[in-house]
Amino acid sequence: MPQQEIIRYGSVQGFAASRNMESQRYPIHWHDAAEFVLALEDGCVYRVGESEHHLMAGDLLLIWPRELHELIHKPVGGTIIIQFSAGLLESNRDLAVSAHMLAPFHLLSRAEHPDLTERLAGMMRDALDIYASGDFYRETRCKLLVYEMLLLLVEHSHTAKISNLNITNFSVEAWKRIQQACACIDANYTDDIRQSDVAAAVNLSPCYFSRLFKRYVQQSFPEYLARVRVHEAVRLLFGTDLPITECAYQAGFQSITVFNKSFLEITGMTPREYRKQYQGSQINPTFATEGRE
Repeated sequence: MPQQEIIRYGSVQGFAASRNMESQRYPIHWHDAAEFVLALEDGCVYRVGESEHHLMAGDLLLIWPRELHELIHKPVGGTIIIQFSAGLLESNRDLAVSAHMLAPFHLLSRAEHPDLTERLAGMMRDALDIYASGDFYRETRCKLLVYEMLLLLVEHSHTAKISNLNITNFSVEAWKRIQQACACIDANYTDDIRQSDVAAAVNLSPCYFSRLFKRYVQQSFPEYLARVRVHEAVRLLFGTDLPITECAYQAGFQSITVFNKSFLEITGMTPREYRKQYQGSQINPTFATEGRE
């Protein structure tokens, strides 16, 4: 069974950085921290979830909180690794809203994204230097670099999302409205929120908003809202002992029938099956809803 790794942060609360020059393996495990890996040499191999990633020098691997991962091979020459508390992501409103856009990103190839990987690698090197220094404000400086990296990644994810949409006559203004709508949903999904409410919040008619949302998000409003609510239900099923019906209501579902149907469609199993399979092992509960966009 995968083991939980307890990250011991030491003197810098919620942040750690290291450079390991030795050849190494590490069995499949998970932890509550996010982990960014910068390959210093070719040949580093990780498995994250079901995917195996082969890193070349300069590539970055992003492992998000509570994701199962395994270090299969790390050659001599090593890596730079930073780990930071999930709280840095989850306590920040705008990053929390954007978390579902970050989750699919794992391998950032230097060959495909030279500018982005160079900037992120530079920040990771800076963070390592600051972490090892005696600077009184090193915790703040390290966390500022983490936020700067996360912001770069969020902006990159938005750009990637736009390019993947392949929409003719793409409108920046319309895309901003849809982003605002998604933020509104993520802030209010536990309430009895309706499409007309969100349309009004972004100053669009319900009919036009419905067409625009489907065009830019590639899901209907009800489908997106259901995914957001199932994502929260998964968290409650995984992290609490609340009855399943209470998890459904706290996640914003108004009907247990709708909850069960949506949960099965999105995760491939019933809420009861999900809790039985994953709660005991504490495997990452977000993988089953990673299709959410």
